[in-house]
Amino acid sequence: MPLAWAGVVMFFGSLAQGAIGFALGMIALPLLVEAGFSLSQAVALTTLSIGIQVLSGAWRLRAHIPWDDVKPAAFARLLTVALGILLLVNIEAMDAAAVKRLVGMGVLLGVIARVIASKALRREWHPAASIAAFGLSGFLQGLVAMGGPPLVLWMTTREYSTREARAFTMSLFLINTPVQVLLLLFLSRTMSLDVILMALALSPLIAIGTTIGLRLGDRFSKQTLNRAALTVLVVIALNAML
Repeated sequence: MPLAWAGVVMFFGSLAQGAIGFALGMIALPLLVEAGFSLSQAVALTTLSIGIQVLSGAWRLRAHIPWDDVKPAAFARLLTVALGILLLVNIEAMDAAAVKRLVGMGVLLGVIARVIASKALRREWHPAASIAAFGLSGFLQGLVAMGGPPLVLWMTTREYSTREARAFTMSLFLINTPVQVLLLLFLSRTMSLDVILMALALSPLIAIGTTIGLRLGDRFSKQTLNRAALTVLVVIALNAML
C-alpha cells in the first residue's frame, strides 16, 4: 500500500510538474506525510523523484545552463541544506498532527511566493540578498523539499529565456539531490535504503506523468494551468493544516 499510494502521488505530482514547471514537491510532500510516511522519508522520496524527473531535462538543456549564476547558488544551497535537515530530524519527533500542520504551512507559503513572483517587477538585487535567497532555498529544500519558491523570486532579477530558467533550477536540484539524500541517511532514524529503492521503482511512473504533463501544457494556456495547480495546492495545504 505505501508503494501504491506513493506511485499515485508521484504520478500526479510529476504530471503537474511537467505541465506547469513546478508543484511536484508541493503536492507530494503533504500527501505522503498524510499517508503515514515520516517527514524524512517524504522529503527523501520527493527529492529523489524531482531528481529523477529533471535528470534528462538538465542533460538536454546543458548548453543553456547559466553557470555563472549556478555556481554561487549551488554553493550557498549546499551550505544551508544541512541546517534544514538538522531541523527536520528534530521536528519529525513531534506529534504527527503538528508535522502535518507545519508541512501545510510550508505549501501555503510556497503558493504565496509563487503568486508574488508572478507579479514581481524585474530588478536587480543586492548580492547579499541573492545569497540570502539561495541560502533560504537550500534550508527549505532540506527541511521540507520546497526550495523552489526563493529561486523563483530570485529569477525575477534575471532576463532568462525559458530554457535558461529551466536549466538553472534543474541543475541546482540535481547538484543538491545526492547530498541531501546522503545526509538524511546518516542523520535520520526513519530514513532507509528502502526509500531510495522505492523512488527508483517509481521512476517509470514519474516519466509517464511528466510526458503527459508536457502534452497537457501544450494544449492549455499556462495561466489556466497555473491557476488550477495553485487552487489544488491551497486545498492540500489547508487540509494538512486543519
